[in-house]
Amino acid sequence: MNYFTIKRSIFIVPSKECYEELDKIDKFISILNKSNIGTLIGKVQKKNGRNGYNPYKLVATIIYCFSKFKSSLREIEQLCVFDLRVMYIMEQEQPSYNAICECINKYILPYQYEIFTMITKTIIDEFNLNIANQYLDGTKIEANANKYKFVWKPTTFHNKLDIKIRILLLEIGLEYKKKQLVKSYELNDFIKQYVSIENIDINSIPRGKGKRLTKQQRNYKLGYQYLTKLLEYEEKERICGENRNSYFKTDKDATAMVLKEDYYSKLSHDFHAGYNIQVMVSSGLITMYGVFQDRSDHYTFIPMNDSYFKYYNEYPKNECADSGYGIYINYKYMREHHIGNYVKFQSWSGEANGRRPQLFYTFTDGILCLNTCIGEEVPFDYSHHQRNEKGKLYKFTGCNDCNYSYICKKNLKNKDLDYRLYELNTDYELLKEQARINLLSPKGIEIRINRSIQVEGTFGQLKQNMNYERIRRRGLEKASGEIMLMCIGRNIRKFFTLLDSKKIKNNYWEKPTNLKTEKLPFPKQKIQKKKAV
Repeated sequence: MNYFTIKRSIFIVPSKECYEELDKIDKFISILNKSNIGTLIGKVQKKNGRNGYNPYKLVATIIYCFSKFKSSLREIEQLCVFDLRVMYIMEQEQPSYNAICECINKYILPYQYEIFTMITKTIIDEFNLNIANQYLDGTKIEANANKYKFVWKPTTFHNKLDIKIRILLLEIGLEYKKKQLVKSYELNDFIKQYVSIENIDINSIPRGKGKRLTKQQRNYKLGYQYLTKLLEYEEKERICGENRNSYFKTDKDATAMVLKEDYYSKLSHDFHAGYNIQVMVSSGLITMYGVFQDRSDHYTFIPMNDSYFKYYNEYPKNECADSGYGIYINYKYMREHHIGNYVKFQSWSGEANGRRPQLFYTFTDGILCLNTCIGEEVPFDYSHHQRNEKGKLYKFTGCNDCNYSYICKKNLKNKDLDYRLYELNTDYELLKEQARINLLSPKGIEIRINRSIQVEGTFGQLKQNMNYERIRRRGLEKASGEIMLMCIGRNIRKFFTLLDSKKIKNNYWEKPTNLKTEKLPFPKQKIQKKKAV
């Protein structure tokens, strides 16, 4: 008796759960229609030839597959053949991975930010979500590049080569008076001018061992070597740009970064090709994303908020971020655009645990230290150089009799002086004080807890639940498009969750009514022992 048969007729009867899932897909399609992204897809001009797959169905299929943790083109191709839900969207058409790739490059990448924000705003309007509080954070994801083929920006070698070029130009009687580095086209003109003056026949220069060259021929060959190297350095610097110091040969837009975990060995060591991924989250939805080449988060804050304003026509009412964003230019940006400052400054952790308390307090009348000594502004000298453009040097006296000197002079080399010099930016200190007041208020406590839940949880879902540990596509534009599809897939999953939820919450944690303002620990006084005379 044969228990397993080879040929069997198949007729699948949809179950109740299948009908419920198809009903969700209908609502997902209606969201795409309401978002009006079809007008963007219709802008793409069609080429002559046979009609391809319906781009509207294919875009809906790609977004739906990304929401179901399928971001590989091969996986999406298989889902179009075997998954009933995807077959329902594609109406049983079976595009190949090449057709799916062409759809992403042709219809999604040129309008990635518009498609993302139009769908996200439609979901926000559908459930009347409140996005006044925005939570910003970033992570680094490994790029699809060979981690051993990275190139450093040749700044030091370029400067040394410039010195050699100037010495050669002086030797041949041509002086370069500009302070900037010698350009390759300028050096090429100098070499041509030298060949013309000395009447050098470059085609008859002897080559090989034992051949004697004239001084003019040696100078020409040396200048040609310098020119070849200079072109190489300029090309590397052009690829790196102004804001980074490295790139990778297999993905020139990727930057060498120290990641928490290696994609191959799951260890963290050396440098890896990576991108800095930034997201803004509110009410559980990703409202804005960005892919950067910066190794730190300092200078991604302003571009992210500019993008938010560009596509939402308003700035966030309140914004919360960790201490990686708490620098002076970001605080000024929030003040200029009237954004509620709930961004931690860089010394927040030390003040919160009491290990590095606040040493100086800024008021309208002046600056006080912990010993209530008013700082006296003094000019900078040879031993104290100005670090910040708006920084001022203040002198605080009476340190030997101060009971807080064990904290204030902890890291100083000369602890016997009866005064201390410290550079402060009063405007920055006032902005930090405003952030400190906001963060310690009951509303600030609520926003801080929601930030750790929402934006950190979003990265946890992308990396762990969706198993997204490495970018598959190469190049900044394609990597950005891939991150957009991951983010919009995350929002569609949130949309399906909101359909099933009975109560919609904008804040994942609500502050209790009796919550009081938090206070930072104040340092204890330590009586100084007087030295015996």
